[in-house]
Amino acid sequence: MWQRRGAGRRSSRARDGRKGSAPPSFCVVDPGHSRLRLLVAEAGEEGVTVWGWAETASPDQPDAQWWADACGPVLRRAEEMAQDLAGRLILPDRVIVGLSGSEIKGWAGPISQRRSQPDRPVDERELEALLERALRLAVHRLQGTDPAGEPWLLVDTAPVSLAVDGRGVTDPVGFRCKELGATVFAALAPLASIETWKWVARHLEFSELTVGAAPLALAAGFRDPQGLLIDVGGGATQLTWMRAGRPLALSALPLGGGSLSEALMRKWHVPEDKAEELKRAYVGGKLAAEARLEVQEALLPAIQSWLQATEAALEQMNQDEPLPQQILVLGGGTALPEVVDSVRALAWSRRLHFVRYPEVRCVRPADVPGVVNRTDLGREPGDVAALALAAWTARQSQPAERPARILAALCQP
Repeated sequence: MWQRRGAGRRSSRARDGRKGSAPPSFCVVDPGHSRLRLLVAEAGEEGVTVWGWAETASPDQPDAQWWADACGPVLRRAEEMAQDLAGRLILPDRVIVGLSGSEIKGWAGPISQRRSQPDRPVDERELEALLERALRLAVHRLQGTDPAGEPWLLVDTAPVSLAVDGRGVTDPVGFRCKELGATVFAALAPLASIETWKWVARHLEFSELTVGAAPLALAAGFRDPQGLLIDVGGGATQLTWMRAGRPLALSALPLGGGSLSEALMRKWHVPEDKAEELKRAYVGGKLAAEARLEVQEALLPAIQSWLQATEAALEQMNQDEPLPQQILVLGGGTALPEVVDSVRALAWSRRLHFVRYPEVRCVRPADVPGVVNRTDLGREPGDVAALALAAWTARQSQPAERPARILAALCQP
C-alpha cells in the first residue's frame, strides 16, 4: 500500500489518551460514491474492534476541500462514539483510505524465468528480482491503458501466486528448480487522488496516511480458490476477479444503486431522498401489493440496463479463461432482491463462460472475518467494504510472509 508519514499533532494527543498498553488504533475512510464512511478501530491479536462509526452523504465528484470539510465533523462524531463505547479516549494518528475499483486500475499477470543453475537453491535476492520484474510488468500494462498520459502512482501490490517448476508454493526460497514463476497484482491510482488525501490527512493532523485498494481488502477476506466479487455501490459497480484472497483483475462501470433511485425519481417526480425512502419501504415489504407492482415496473428497465452493462464488463474479463464459479455480491444496491436475481441470470448468458454453473451468494457485514463491531451502525449491505478495510488494516500489523514483505518494500514511494 502507498504510505506517507508526516508530523501530525494527533500522535501526542493519541498517546495521552491511551491507558497502559492499549491496542494500536487507526481510522478507516471509505470514500464511497454516495456515502462517506469513517471508522475508529483498534487492532488486536484476534482481529479488529470497531469502536466508532460515522457517515454522511457525499455529492458527485467531490473535490479536496469537500473531503476535508466533511471528514472533520464525521471524524469527531466517530471519536466521540468510540470514547463513549470504550470508556476511554481513542484518537488515532494513522488514517487508511480505501480507493474503490472505479478510482484505480488493477491487474495481475504471470511471469516465469528459466534458471541457469537449477541445482542451486533459490535465494531471497533471486526472488526479489523475479517479483520486481512481475510488478514492473503489471505496472507497465496498466500504464499503457491510459493514452492521455495522466500520471498514476502505484498504491498497492500483492503476490497472487508463486511456482517452482509449475508447482505452487508460498515461498520459493530454498527450492531447487529449473523454472521460477510468479503472478503479482498491482493497483495504480491517479496522482490527483493521492494528493487530495495527502492534503486531507494534513488538514486533519494525522501523522501517517495509507492509501490502499479497497478491492484488495475485500478479496483478502475470502479464501475461495477463485471467485468473482460484484460490489453494487451507489454510483458505480465494481467487479473483482480474485484467487485465494488476492485480486487478479478489476473492472468498474458507472452504474449502481443510484440509477435505480433515479428511475423512481423519474416515475413519480420526487427528490432523491423520497426515492430512497420509497426504495427502502419496498425492500422492507412495507408497500401495498399495487404499490409494489408499480415500483417493480419502474425499476425493471434500470435493472436491465445495469445487467447488460455488467454482462459486457464481465465479457471483457472473460477473454482469456472461464469465469469462476463463485459469485459474491455485496454493496448497498444488493438490498434489492431483483439485483441479486439478475446476477443469477448471468448463468444463462451466451456471452459468458463459467468454469461451472455459478453459485451466487450475498455478502453481508457479519460475513467479514476478524471484525468485532461494537457500534450499532455498519449493519447494512453497503457497509461491507468499510469493515473489510478495517480487518485488512489490522492484518497488516502482523508479520508478513517474505514475498509480501518484499513487494511492500518495492511499493514504497
